[in-house]
Amino acid sequence: MEVSPMSNRVAYALLLVFLLIGFGLGYMTKGGEGVTTVTKTETVTSAVSQATGLSGEVYIGALLPLTGPLGSFAENDMVVLKLAEKDVNDWLEQIGAKWRVKVLFEDTALDPKQALDKVQALHSRGVKIFIGPMASSEVKEVKGYADANKLLMISQSSTSPALAIPNDMIYRFCPPDEFQGAASARATFDLGVRYVVAVWRGDAWGDGLVDSYERAFTKLLGDSGEKGEVLGKGNGKGIRYDPDTKEFTTIASQLANIVKELVREHGADKVGVYYAGFGEYVQFVAAASQYEVLWKVRWIGSDGTALLGDIQTNEKAAKFSYETKFISPMFGTPSPLQERIASEVKRQLGRLPESYAYASYDALWLVAVALNMVDEYDPVSVAKVLPSLTQRWYGATGVFKLNENGDRAFSDYMFWMVVPSDGKYEWKLAGGYSYETGSVTWTDEFLKLIGRK
Repeated sequence: MEVSPMSNRVAYALLLVFLLIGFGLGYMTKGGEGVTTVTKTETVTSAVSQATGLSGEVYIGALLPLTGPLGSFAENDMVVLKLAEKDVNDWLEQIGAKWRVKVLFEDTALDPKQALDKVQALHSRGVKIFIGPMASSEVKEVKGYADANKLLMISQSSTSPALAIPNDMIYRFCPPDEFQGAASARATFDLGVRYVVAVWRGDAWGDGLVDSYERAFTKLLGDSGEKGEVLGKGNGKGIRYDPDTKEFTTIASQLANIVKELVREHGADKVGVYYAGFGEYVQFVAAASQYEVLWKVRWIGSDGTALLGDIQTNEKAAKFSYETKFISPMFGTPSPLQERIASEVKRQLGRLPESYAYASYDALWLVAVALNMVDEYDPVSVAKVLPSLTQRWYGATGVFKLNENGDRAFSDYMFWMVVPSDGKYEWKLAGGYSYETGSVTWTDEFLKLIGRK
């Protein structure tokens, strides 16, 4: 059932009352060092003017890779952030606030240097709070500037464990990749694969994710006593490619040779490919699909490919993904708000949004509630409020809390697959991973696809 805008506003108004009662006069710091009393100054600087308390438009920067390999994710997030902006401003009007939120969008093109340039440009206009960047390589690039200038960055999708740092100005509303690595390793193991060739994007995100996956899969092998191996980063046997790679003929040939030998030794049902990349998967598959042996083994993806619009709309990539039973994980737990948000994205873009879009929605709401509480455009004050605020929050990404590093502390995962639908292809749910139990439950549709039902 779709939630009406009015019922949404009432729900969030009631939530704010609960939060204010729960907070009393203090808030928790990011590192959890204790409760600090909030002291408000009478005159504050907003993004547009100086006034007593917040008034007028308060700017929030949105750093999205609208062009580049994550373009479809960024388009989803833009739609959702515009929806969140409207919902927040409707709520602010209802409670009689004198200020409104205004999201300023900038294209980072998935280029770390361009991301930093955009941060600096928006900062020169008075922007001090940002949603994004999306990629860990971008976050890594802007982190020094953000910390030095006390700018608050809330990334909806940066997951590199290398950026899990306490007491900085970077918050991440998604879990670090230790959790995704464990989920994907368990799924791979449950599917009967014991020998995995890792192929990954050679940046902060890809390196960290493959490390996490290797550790988790190796532990599963050790616990089970079965033979197997990840040909990856740790042993130097995997395939790491430059993020700027546009043509994958050589890499696909290298992969085919490795897989062919593994299949000869262990059989196709024991061999899999773990792919950690973004939208360049489409170009990679164009080359990989030329090798028959690569159609015969299981493929496991990452959150960089889950629900990616470029895959479902590319005939060759979609067909290859369907035939190889390619599955990709995305963090998240269903929540009532997701239906309304997903409906808006599907109406405008014709596809389902990824979980990062839901995290963007929550990020703007949480920033708005925090700003209303501290009543000043001060990123440091907002940052101090966020850890306690998230513990009392139930939004588009469900219930969550931040750990000592300012990252989402834990999460379940959903696995997605590409299937034919009315002459086209669409993403469908294949299964779910429980963080609490460490197990995967597959949907009947996926079990039928792989011949287990």
